[in-house]
Amino acid sequence: VDAAGSRAPEASQPSGVGIQVGAFSSRESAERGWETLTRQTDALSGVRHRVMEGQIDSGTVYRLQAVAGDAAAARALCSTLKSQGIACQVKD
Repeated sequence: VDAAGSRAPEASQPSGVGIQVGAFSSRESAERGWETLTRQTDALSGVRHRVMEGQIDSGTVYRLQAVAGDAAAARALCSTLKSQGIACQVKD
C-alpha cells in the first residue's frame, strides 16, 4: 500500500499512466462502470483499463482507471474525455 492508500496493481493489470474515471464500492461495479463508459465515448475504444483497490476513511474504494502508455497520452486522453463531459484525473 502506498502513501495515498492505494495498493500496487496486480500483476495481471496493465501498466502505464492511469487516468481515473470513477470510484466504486466494489470491483464488479467498477467493471460495469467501464462497460458504461466505453459505450458513452469512442475515445476509450481499444484503451486498456485497471481497477485499483484503495482505502479511504469510509472503507475500501475501487478506482477505475483507463491506462495510457505515457503521461502525455494520459493528459491528451483526459482532455478529450473532459471535452465530452466525462470527469477524469491523471494519476502520476
